[in-house]
Amino acid sequence: MKKTLILQAPAKINICLWVKEKRSDGYHEIASLMQTLTLSDTITLQDCRTEGIHIECDDPAVPKGAENLVHKAACLILERFNIPPSIIIRIEKRIPIAAGLAGGSTDAAAVMAGMVRMYEKMLPMVELMTLSQKIGSDVPFVMHGGLAIASGRGENLSFHEPPKPSFFVVIAVPKKVSVSTKWAYENYAPGENSRKEELFNKIFPCYKKRDIESLKNLVFNDLESVTLQRYPEVQEIKETLLEDGNGVVLMSGSGPSVFGLFEDRSSAVKAASRLNQEKVNV
Repeated sequence: MKKTLILQAPAKINICLWVKEKRSDGYHEIASLMQTLTLSDTITLQDCRTEGIHIECDDPAVPKGAENLVHKAACLILERFNIPPSIIIRIEKRIPIAAGLAGGSTDAAAVMAGMVRMYEKMLPMVELMTLSQKIGSDVPFVMHGGLAIASGRGENLSFHEPPKPSFFVVIAVPKKVSVSTKWAYENYAPGENSRKEELFNKIFPCYKKRDIESLKNLVFNDLESVTLQRYPEVQEIKETLLEDGNGVVLMSGSGPSVFGLFEDRSSAVKAASRLNQEKVNV
């Protein structure tokens, strides 16, 4: 058994998020194109002599108890292999909390995959991803990483090679704003738009071709109708990043994070420089 293991847990963005009808299990049916980023948290797993699951984090806002998704992730692996709990999980946060970037989900995914390695157990990735659905809809995707089209409640995934070269990405999150995913979905009212399926089907081919101009007119996030109404500062960030018209700009997930996709580094840097960093984390 490995005594210590250090892992990276990447953030993700929704390049498109189509929210459909509410299902009988309480979740919404969705369709989304998702991509993981180089922005990541660092997770350290360490065996210890003290019984229990001990969570440490450099961000005081992160819960240290059973309500943390990494605690649930650790319990799943310990129960799956009948291992007594005696582990320290250290989280170095770089992904903003409650920002629509899957920060909690990706930490949980890293813990699950890492514990399988740490305890030198055998569990195929497909089985691990299936097990991870018990934690949350985003967990299987961030566990695998890359680029995928998601359907169902987010657990049905079709993976693809990301475009090359990759886009330059700006992530902007308004300070002092956090959004509950549950709140956003509960307050979402589906509207009538007969073109959504047509738009969604065009997004992936354009993304693969790095067709910025077409993507500008195609991408959408249905949860913007909820979050932007409650938090106008998110709309302000979008408008600032869109000023030069060089990028594709959208809110990710339930927000409040906003991302911009740019073809070149200079355009990304210029767009980011216009943001008021007293109010926005970039």
